[in-house]
Amino acid sequence: MDKQSAVLGCGCEVFGDEAQELEQRFRLLRLLIASTALSMPLLWNLPPMVQLVFATALQLYPGMYFVRNALRGLRSLTMGMDLLVALSTTAIYAYSTVVVFTVTEDIKLYYLCDGVLISLLLFGRYLESVAIYQSGEAVRSLMRLQPKTAIVLRDGTEREIDAQEIVSGDTVVLRPGERVPADGVIIEGGCLVDESLLTGESEPVSKCAGDCVTGGTLNREGRAVYTATAVGESSTLRQMADFVRRAQSEKAPVQRFADKIASVFVPSVIGLAALVFVLWFFVFAPHDWGKAVSTVCGVLVIACPCALGLATPAVLMTASGRGAELGILFKGASAIEKAWGVDTVVFDKTGTLTLGRVEPGVRDPLREDAKSAVRACRELGLEVWMISGDKEETARRIAGECGIDRIMYEVKPEEKARQIEKLKSAGRRVAMVGDGINDAPAMALAELAVAMGTGTDVAIECADVVLPGGRIGRVPQTLRLARAARKTVRQNLAWALAYNLICIPVAACGIVNPSIAAAAMTLSSNGILLHSLRLNKTEADHENGKP
Repeated sequence: MDKQSAVLGCGCEVFGDEAQELEQRFRLLRLLIASTALSMPLLWNLPPMVQLVFATALQLYPGMYFVRNALRGLRSLTMGMDLLVALSTTAIYAYSTVVVFTVTEDIKLYYLCDGVLISLLLFGRYLESVAIYQSGEAVRSLMRLQPKTAIVLRDGTEREIDAQEIVSGDTVVLRPGERVPADGVIIEGGCLVDESLLTGESEPVSKCAGDCVTGGTLNREGRAVYTATAVGESSTLRQMADFVRRAQSEKAPVQRFADKIASVFVPSVIGLAALVFVLWFFVFAPHDWGKAVSTVCGVLVIACPCALGLATPAVLMTASGRGAELGILFKGASAIEKAWGVDTVVFDKTGTLTLGRVEPGVRDPLREDAKSAVRACRELGLEVWMISGDKEETARRIAGECGIDRIMYEVKPEEKARQIEKLKSAGRRVAMVGDGINDAPAMALAELAVAMGTGTDVAIECADVVLPGGRIGRVPQTLRLARAARKTVRQNLAWALAYNLICIPVAACGIVNPSIAAAAMTLSSNGILLHSLRLNKTEADHENGKP
């Protein structure tokens, strides 16, 4: 039985890449158990030949994980962190094996160090796989909201079909307690729908003929019949999941910069290790190849897998997953980096700060969280603008209610874009928040484009960030989360650089043996990973807009 079948047999559902992630976790766990079991006998003072047997098994089974990864990297002309691991573990094993067959007295073997190094590194990889799985849970949670079956009217008869078989134009029957299987418009009846998935609000919303319903939302009570308008890849639920996947798979500029540093770091460490061997073998400890090899192993071990390689991607992946939990959909990892530098927010009026409709006694009322959103933006030190194509009187009224004193009114789409260019030329890093086709040119020019999930397809397509349900309070949350990510990245990079600048020279001086180097390296890398996961409890779920 394969792993996916086993998982399914336990009553768990597997979505998308979840099976691969679970398979990777199983594999790493299996290798970790094997490396630990093979390392345990090395704790005792066994005869050298017996230690050799256990060490060989250790090197050929769990240790080959890093060797294979290193070889794949070399085939693609890439020197990754696994190359350092493969070199260091192989060097330790080879050195100790030569000692077994050539030295008769005062034998000093490092097989135990080899086992500890492999086990600790595999433990770190396992923790990393857990973090990746947790970050992807936001996507899986969204997809679990899709019901498996649906009731449709065909030839005047109600039929239960697979929800995946619904096509645009189908007439769907929605009963109490069921989740909406596809986006659509109600044509008959009414219901109370829990839209907390989109809005964060727990209070159900009354729906009647002419109102839209969104796939994945829950019908609390009432019976309605609606026409499906968006299914499959075009559905709101699927698009939300795709945004999160894209954000977690894309590399931001800061991550690509870190990768460039790592690509230089690995060959530099290998070159330094070669120099250290020459100096120790010919200068500091002439012809003492044991001391030379031991020192080289310490340098290689303490440098891998280098916290630098985890410093940025761990943060970006965690931030995108946390954003999805808060109702903030980053279209890519680069959107997170764009957001953390924003110092000016420009709000569209109609459909963004306001609901964009007429209610009894009120023309174009404010969104309930508009005032708190503007206030929160100011508390973050942001300059706030409102830009509108509406008349002066209406624009000034809305701006006054929100507490915005920088406004533009009666502007055409191209004038909105020119205003964004003017702010950028003044050195401002601008976030444009809009919902309509007329906002698209300005959004395209802004540093960060934020679209209301209730807006037009054009606006959503131009956006870096999408806010499902039109919760304007998510805007300051987005920027708060991005700033927390920036702070975490900087802290991670500072720690990684400090660790390498201090520890590698110490190891090169022969002060640190391979065992101590393995412990220091593991603590550093796992510390980076755990520090990144703290974003899951970021203050981004501040009182403003808290779901």
